[in-house]
Amino acid sequence: MKLIESIILFASLAFLTMFVDQALYKGVALKDSYFFLMFAVAGFFYYTYRRGLRIMKEKKEEEAKTDVKSKKIEDRLKRK
Repeated sequence: MKLIESIILFASLAFLTMFVDQALYKGVALKDSYFFLMFAVAGFFYYTYRRGLRIMKEKKEEEAKTDVKSKKIEDRLKRK
């Protein structure tokens, strides 16, 4: 996990914790603490989006490495 992704994830958890604290324990009206929930949800979505992009990029790099290895093997077989 990258540093930025970790920061986004834990910031989202912090916003969720603040929402729960405000809404359940301090008795603040939901309309006054709703933005904490929205920041938490948006952060989780952004974290998931970035993670998906990173995983797709890693798969492409892995496929490129295996393609290069298979081409090298095919070249060696053709030479013989």
